[in-house]
Amino acid sequence: MARNGTRAPRNGSRITSEHLSNRLGERVLTIRRQRGFMLREVAEKTGVSIAMLSMIERGRSSPSIGTLHALADAFGVRMSELLHSIEPPDQNSIIRRAENQEVMRGPAGVERRILIDDPKRGFELAENRYEPDTASAPAPLHHQGNEFGIVLEGQLEVIVDGRVHVARTGDAIKLDSTHPHRFRNPGPHVTRTLWVNIAGPEGGHKA
Repeated sequence: MARNGTRAPRNGSRITSEHLSNRLGERVLTIRRQRGFMLREVAEKTGVSIAMLSMIERGRSSPSIGTLHALADAFGVRMSELLHSIEPPDQNSIIRRAENQEVMRGPAGVERRILIDDPKRGFELAENRYEPDTASAPAPLHHQGNEFGIVLEGQLEVIVDGRVHVARTGDAIKLDSTHPHRFRNPGPHVTRTLWVNIAGPEGGHKA
């Protein structure tokens, strides 16, 4: 979803779509070349088209939160590494909402607050916020790992392998992230979810 060049403070400040489009592309290109991947290989791993990947690398398109997840998994890194975050807090610490929880906002009105990022255990806990008629990604994506979540407020359309399910407040979701999936808020009100991503076998990144 690599903090580029400079370290982004963990103070709850939002990473804007302008930041993503102007500074993320170079980071994505650098990591892809370091890994020795061709665009075609990344497209196959993520479900993101070659044309879209090229636009992201050139800073011509702002990736969605879902696309950032898929790219990080394909590269075997944490999403925070894509955005060049500072090191995570010490073990057994309290991650203060106002100080150490990073908030990322995609171009489509989806906001992701990373509550806990534990790369050693391959675990990430996040709170997601979807404005009405917004989605995690333009099209279904896939990556390694598993996901578990609960709808805290509103409703969430969960698309997995082309099948559409609607989860409402209090409903829980679990899915294998290797299956193409996408999340969307179909309702007239804001949707909030609490989400857990667990890393798959191929990378250190959470799923």
